[in-house]
Parts: sequence; C-alpha cells; structure tokens
Amino acid sequence: LLGHPETCPHGKPIPPGDCCHKARETGEKYVVPLTNLKPGEKGVIAYLKAGDSKKLQKIMAMGVLPGNAIVLDDNFPSFVFSVGYSQYAVDADMAESIIVKRGRRSSPTCVQPSRLASFCHHFSSLR
Repeated sequence: LLGHPETCPHGKPIPPGDCCHKARETGEKYVVPLTNLKPGEKGVIAYLKAGDSKKLQKIMAMGVLPGNAIVLDDNFPSFVFSVGYSQYAVDADMAESIIVKRGRRSSPTCVQPSRLASFCHHFSSLR
C-alpha cells in the first residue's frame, strides 16, 4: 500500500520484504507501473503514486483503486486499460502513477464500497 518506501518517516532504513528478495532472485519485478505491462497482461492495482491530489482524484474517479483487477489493453498511442467493466485511455504520465502487481487474479468487478470508503477516508486524512 505504501509503495515500498526505503526509509521510515524518521529517516531510518526499512529492510526489503519478501517480494523484493524474490524479485532480485528471479530478475523479475512483480510490482511495476502500468507502463511496464504488455498489452493483454493482467494484474491487480497495488497502489497509486500520484504527485499531486488532483491527479490522484482523477485516477480514483476512474475506479482505479488498490485491490481492483486491471488489464492493459493497448500501449500506443495511449495507455488503454480496463478496470471492472470500464475501459480508459490515459497518457504515459498518468499510467506511470498506477502501480500494479503482475499476474494476480482478482474479481473483475470494482472494489467493495466499504473498501472504497476506507480508502477515501484515508486519502482525505492525508491532505
């Protein structure tokens, strides 16, 4: 959810977790920006890495929320992806903000309302 920070809020290093060790061993990254997927590749949204709140709100309004299944449909001329039963096209900058766990299976429907409410509450507390 936090996007693998290297340091804690106090500036102390955070050791890498199991997924990071596994990625180093296999040479494959399992958690990557949407731009790293190939057309047709599926995953689950791990977290959003938007630089500002407007961009984050725009992404969230599309139903792009952690835990939702995502499929990259095309990567040229824009990044076209599906979340639930909706399809969206975004530029590379926006696609870089969507961080995905590769190859994970999840329900094709949108995130449950209770998860959405808690995510939105958490987001609003960060402002």
